[in-house]
Amino acid sequence: MLFDFDADDAVKTWQTVNDGVMGGRSVGQFKITEDNTMQFFGTLSLENNGGFASVRTRATNLNLTEGEELILRVRGDGRRYSMNLYVPRRRVAFSYRASFETKKDEWTEIRLPLDDFVATSFGRVVKNQKLDPTEVNGLGILLGDKKAGPFKLGVEWVKVGNARGDTFKVQCEGTYQRHLQGICNDEEAIYWSFTTTLVKTDMKGKFLKKVSVANHHGDLCFHEGKLYVAVNLGKFNAPKGNADSWVYVYDAATLQELTRHETQEVFHGAGGIGYRDEQFFVVGGLPDGVAENYVYEYDSDFKFVKKHVIKSGHTHLGIQTATFAHDRWWFGCYGDPTVLLVTDPKFQMKGRYALDCSLGIVGMSGNRLLVGSGRCEKDKGCTGGGKIAFPDEQAGYKFDQKEKETQ
Repeated sequence: MLFDFDADDAVKTWQTVNDGVMGGRSVGQFKITEDNTMQFFGTLSLENNGGFASVRTRATNLNLTEGEELILRVRGDGRRYSMNLYVPRRRVAFSYRASFETKKDEWTEIRLPLDDFVATSFGRVVKNQKLDPTEVNGLGILLGDKKAGPFKLGVEWVKVGNARGDTFKVQCEGTYQRHLQGICNDEEAIYWSFTTTLVKTDMKGKFLKKVSVANHHGDLCFHEGKLYVAVNLGKFNAPKGNADSWVYVYDAATLQELTRHETQEVFHGAGGIGYRDEQFFVVGGLPDGVAENYVYEYDSDFKFVKKHVIKSGHTHLGIQTATFAHDRWWFGCYGDPTVLLVTDPKFQMKGRYALDCSLGIVGMSGNRLLVGSGRCEKDKGCTGGGKIAFPDEQAGYKFDQKEKETQ
């Protein structure tokens, strides 16, 4: 996250700069709304050779690097805006600029790779100038579409992401005693469950924190600053049960354990967990011979609600990982071959694919998924990694966005 508008002093970070600095008549203002969004609004005028209004941050180091992109969530008015990136230069009115379209009265996510920003001065292209992201010390949003009249743009947040989604991989720093069981993220950090160790890294895999946990911690999910981990303290996959299923809750910032909830309805051992619409959904192991899968629904206080049946056919050892993303459920299963199950929100089958996301799968912005992977080597320990994938109706998901777009 680069900027959001939740803090009481968020307004102090921003300022307006309009064409009045050159004698124009445009009026551009901003305010922080009760919904914790920024609203940039006013009237564009073309009088006196004017024609622009902008809101921008005060000087601050954004710590941008090559290969990244800016992601904005905006509600537009159908007009074309520009994102400006500012760097220390003596040249007047100099910035790097990329434009984006908005949809009237609709919230959309805008993705602007840093490689697409072009040097400009007074709105004209400056040749032979390439953006060095490490120099950027501010950003702004500008309207200059040469159309006089009122405008209004809502901004919920501005984030930084990896623009090279088709090649983006992340490796969790360090080695651990047991193998990877699941991953989740809040797009600021990635959380890794290595069976007996919870690990927190940044989005590039740099180690931040870890904590030892009970065996067997499985897949996990993130919700409102907390990690929810499916835990089985008993046996997995036994026909007569003998599992001891729980959900452990941790503070995502510190990895400190907060509480535990029994989920004994998960009869053959809790292995994975997902969240949707104020409810938690736990999945787990199964003995051989069962030709379907089960999802156990709990409310926000972990009171049991319902057992859902997925008509999936047999999957070896049930389901290990679960996430609700991009309007559907994604379930990763062990086996040979490994299996991905995709269902609609009501657990009706949409597809079964020979794909391996049994070590973790989680939704990300921009219609993306992060798929976990890992390996263990004798006397060396276990490692984990992740790779961006893109949903695909025919294949389940694909790792190459360019391949997907050409079909």
